[in-house]
Amino acid sequence: MDRNQILREILSDNEICEKYNVKDVKKLTTKAPYYNKLVEVLSVIINENDNNLNDSQIYKKLKNIHNIG
Repeated sequence: MDRNQILREILSDNEICEKYNVKDVKKLTTKAPYYNKLVEVLSVIINENDNNLNDSQIYKKLKNIHNIG
């Protein structure tokens, strides 16, 4: 799973998309420009952590953050 796929998977929840006004999840990328603050924050976390963690570790970490919030 690459960084873009991780972002799309995290934001695949319709409730999150509706709450934060995220549209067209299939086209989201972790590269700027960002049209939504949530996408920007998640992208920065994914990109910064990508240097030290594998894809499944990044995904699990972000999913845990999502479950807390």
